[in-house]
Amino acid sequence: MNIDEIFKVPAIPTGRNKRKMPATPDMEFFDKYKEASSLAAEQSEVEPSFKKRNIQDDNDENDDESYTAERYRDDDAELEDEEGRFFGGGLTSEQSNILDLVDEYDVDETEALTAVNVKKMILKFEKAINKNQEMRVRYPDQPEKFMESEADLDEEIKNLLTLTEAPQMYPEFVKLGSVSSLMSLLSHENTDIAIDTIDLINELTDEDVGVGSSEEELERSEQVQTCIKAFVDAMLENELLQLLVQNLGRMNEQEESDRQGVFKILGILENIISLEPQYAQDIALKTDILPWLLKRLQVKGFDANIGYASEILSILLQDDRDIRLKVGELDGIDILLRALSAYRRKDASSEDEIEMVENFFNAICSLLNEQENKQRFLDSEGIELMVMMIKEKTLARIRAVKVLNYALSGEEGGRDRCIRFVDASGLKSLFPLFMGKGNKKLKKSHHAAFNESEDEEHIACIILSLLRYLTQEDVQRMRLLLKFTEDDYEKVDRLVEMKEQYENKDDAVKKELEDARSQLDEEDLEDFEADFYVRRLDAGLFTLQRVCLLIAALSEENKGVRDKATMLLKRKGQDMLAVFKIIEEETALMADFILLRRIARGTTK
Repeated sequence: MNIDEIFKVPAIPTGRNKRKMPATPDMEFFDKYKEASSLAAEQSEVEPSFKKRNIQDDNDENDDESYTAERYRDDDAELEDEEGRFFGGGLTSEQSNILDLVDEYDVDETEALTAVNVKKMILKFEKAINKNQEMRVRYPDQPEKFMESEADLDEEIKNLLTLTEAPQMYPEFVKLGSVSSLMSLLSHENTDIAIDTIDLINELTDEDVGVGSSEEELERSEQVQTCIKAFVDAMLENELLQLLVQNLGRMNEQEESDRQGVFKILGILENIISLEPQYAQDIALKTDILPWLLKRLQVKGFDANIGYASEILSILLQDDRDIRLKVGELDGIDILLRALSAYRRKDASSEDEIEMVENFFNAICSLLNEQENKQRFLDSEGIELMVMMIKEKTLARIRAVKVLNYALSGEEGGRDRCIRFVDASGLKSLFPLFMGKGNKKLKKSHHAAFNESEDEEHIACIILSLLRYLTQEDVQRMRLLLKFTEDDYEKVDRLVEMKEQYENKDDAVKKELEDARSQLDEEDLEDFEADFYVRRLDAGLFTLQRVCLLIAALSEENKGVRDKATMLLKRKGQDMLAVFKIIEEETALMADFILLRRIARGTTK
């Protein structure tokens, strides 16, 4: 007897989508099978409402084992099967289970999910657990003896899925002390029972639970949020996270059901973090999930689970320094760089794989927020890999520029990283991007991922980092300055062009404010003005300020650059005062200019 076949679960879906229970059948579905079900019931020789599931051994000449599994029927009048429906009649087992649920809760939905009915459902669940434990202890070496109770337990787990329609009832589950029972099933000897339990927890904590379809119900109510959080807290107190990670260790992803179980475990982790971001620290630092995620990312090839693992890692690294440092200590920088190296010259082949690559880059950028990880990035030759990537016309080229911006910033060790960048032919690779070469092809092939303004912002910041950390004694600084004198100062021309482009965008936002002052009432005007600076930033104010800082700093350092910039500005009816006016708007930016001027004069390092 193949026990696993009894609890076989559907195949894991491709993509990042959450798993959902099959949709409830409509009236057309019931009409389709009504006649067949009724006919089968009439032909049955045994009364179906009281038919018991039994397991009998055949001793025929083939010595085959078989059993007939029939449903126990409750003595409650409200649970009786009045139609005498036979379990078959052309229905699949899943369709039969759905029809059984309809019969069992043959009342109005709002009535079925009252506290009384929920308690009854939970007590049946507890009874099924106890019966299964008893039978397993009594007949440990005779699976045919306890398979009946295992099937009943599997059914009761699935019945609890109806709680997703009434999350306000979750506290009843906690009050009855059934959370510990639910957690015990995560360690069940039958991994299919554990996977069904994982599926249940995933659905009960799904971000869509308690969210309606109307515009007024797009977000959970405070009451529902509190109920779900109380349920999750109770599970965490009963070591949910540790049990989930233990299941990751015992699942074999070569098996379809186990592969689906891994996907659902990752779904639960995401649900918990979405509910309360502070849980991320418990997940990352109080379990062994980080080593598992990093190990999973090293598996060659792409599938849904490696994509989901990359997303969970990226989420965990977003806001917590301790998690970033731990991933760094686990050699996470090198692992991510090795994973990205496969996409140096080629693009991912599907949308889900593209999302995984994006997660890799986001994870590295998060790690580089910590000074300790910048040194690990340098030691792992991350700068060299990023320089190679920006030579290509792939998604990796777009994101590598962002990574280099993160890598080259920061006072401590900044000079060493900038020297390494220049020595790795970084200037030769960077300045074609600065001039906008290849942008048309990137827009065409990666229209969603490529944002020209964002790209220009990162490039400007990289050049500023080079000016800030390379000293007068460094030959690499001289090589940088020479780039702006090449080809009749064409790169200075590009800087002035960028200044005009972003200044026009900024002026458009300022004009919107002027128009609003003459059109809006006082209350609406206050709201408009509150978002004014944010809208200026969205229009490119940050990049405009960095471009002006570059023009001023380079003009301070090189007379040829200053003369070229002055001439170009004069053509537009401006002078260097227009550049300094934008710089002075931000105090920190003015401090940067003073520092860069001192470096140019060799008075500080």
